[in-house]
Amino acid sequence: MNAPIGLDDVVLSEVLWAGYKAIFTVSAILLVMLALGISHSPKLLVAWPVLLAAGITFSCIALIFNALAQGYDFFTYYFTLFLTPMMFLSGVFFPREQMPEIMQAVSAWFPLTAAVELVRPLFMDRWPESPLRHLLVLATYAAGSFWIALALTRRRFAG
Repeated sequence: MNAPIGLDDVVLSEVLWAGYKAIFTVSAILLVMLALGISHSPKLLVAWPVLLAAGITFSCIALIFNALAQGYDFFTYYFTLFLTPMMFLSGVFFPREQMPEIMQAVSAWFPLTAAVELVRPLFMDRWPESPLRHLLVLATYAAGSFWIALALTRRRFAG
């Protein structure tokens, strides 16, 4: 309460903390993959910054829900209505090419789709197709949701 920081600093710190946790998790997963011989591609080093960006993006989106939450149960909406459908439509579990074209077009703009499209080829020792487009999708979601979360958090603590 007496620290010389503002609310904006706290929100930014939450985002950076989530990015750190993403790096920690990615490091653990990559070590297991290397130990089990799943992939030895040197391109996996590129997965770190990509998944850092994905961690930051999803933390910014989660902060919107945090600012809107009236109680603990509200956070189930983030998982039930946002993350779970995105996981099924983003190519995490099965190829997006199996979906109808309209669903492919819609899911192409999801942040998780961008992360999957950037990282999956790296595990197979290939470079991703259209990396700039996918990075731009992640950056747009991160920046947009950060500013929305910041505005909502300011509004919540103003009253």
